Parts: sequence; structure tokens; C-alpha cells
Amino acid sequence: MLDYSPTLTDHFLNPRNRGPLDDANALGEAGAVRTGDALRLMLKVEGGAIAAAGFETTGGGPEVAAASALTELLIGKTVAEAREITPDYLETVLGGLPEDDRSAAEVATAALAAALRDHAQPPAFRAARGDRTAQPLAIAPLKPSAPAKAAAKSLTADEEIAAVNAVLDEMRPRFRADGGDVELHDIAGPRVRVHLRGTCTDCQLAGLTLGGLQKRVAEALGRAVFVVPAPSR
Repeated sequence: MLDYSPTLTDHFLNPRNRGPLDDANALGEAGAVRTGDALRLMLKVEGGAIAAAGFETTGGGPEVAAASALTELLIGKTVAEAREITPDYLETVLGGLPEDDRSAAEVATAALAAALRDHAQPPAFRAARGDRTAQPLAIAPLKPSAPAKAAAKSLTADEEIAAVNAVLDEMRPRFRADGGDVELHDIAGPRVRVHLRGTCTDCQLAGLTLGGLQKRVAEALGRAVFVVPAPSR
């Protein structure tokens, strides 16, 4: 598992307000299912203040933690106060985010902005759209994050395998420090499949492990990838 703050880890392992909010009167979505960070934020606004909040996400550790912390921040705030919450502020509340995971705070606050815009619509307009909380999360167009550094040239299949294994070797002390390990299974197009060992197989910790690893692998290969668990063997 990567180095995350105690606050972020607590929000991931014990998420607050996760699940549908049946009486929500404001809804905002951001991210995308296909990129693994789709977020639906649901708010119940009464008398100009946020009385309740809930969320659903397809994301891993940082995305769950950001949404959980955001809902806690929102409850009790006025709509005007909610508009002042920025990605940097949310990141500070979480005790910081690694550079590779800062998009989690950006997606969460983008969903908040969308929910507040939704609430600003006339009630009749929102009512005409029906109960959206029961609908599946919208699938936005795939927008993979570009690696920070472009590859000097395309790598061969063997070179890509070597590059991924080099990343795993570099990160292995962190995995083993928590009683786990990660091994490369194969690379097929944008998908890099890995075997999770030991504590890394825990469903609650896998999202933290894969989220950080994916960013590092994309950087090493110079292209967008999805790091996913390989079938058990």
C-alpha cells in the first residue's frame, strides 16, 4: 500500500455517507466509469443549507476518501459556503494527496459544482428529469490522463514488460512493508494485469495499491494504461 495520510486511509476504510440519498434534491456527476473515477454526489438542500449528502463512486482509495470527506464538509453548510470548497482545500482536509492522486479532489469538487448548478435550476425543471439517483452512473467519454513525461520512442513488448517490472521492483518494499506484493501478469493494449499477493488482495486495500501503481506505470510506458487485477490462479 502506498503512503497515504491517516485521515485519507480512515475515510477510505470507513467511508461516510456512501450510498444513495433517496430524498436528494440536487445531483452532480463527474469523472467517468471507464476511467475508474466516476462520482455521483447527492445533496438534500433545505432552507439554503445542506441537510444531508451522499455519494456513489467507481473509484479506488483516493476517490472514495475524497468523496467521503467532502460529504462531511458539506453537511450543515449553506449553499454559498459549499461553493467556496476548492480541490486544494479538500486535499488539505485529507492530509494531502500524492501528486499522482490529486485528481480525486478535482473530481469530487467538480461533482459538487455540478450538484449546486442542478439545485439552481427551477424545481419544475428538475422534477421533469425524474429520479436520477436510481439511474446508473453516467458513462462519460474516455479521457485517459496523459503521462507527465512523453516517451522518447515507442517501446517494444519486451521493453514494456521490463519497464513495468522495474516499477514494481521500485515499489515492492512498500508493498512488502504492509505484508503484500504485486507481480506482473501480462500487458494487453491499455490493460496491465497484475497479481495481488498477501494483504494487497484485501478488497479495501486493492484500490489504494492499484491507483498509485497505475500512475507510475503510465509514466514508465509513456501512454495511458489501466492497471487491473488478473484472474486468480
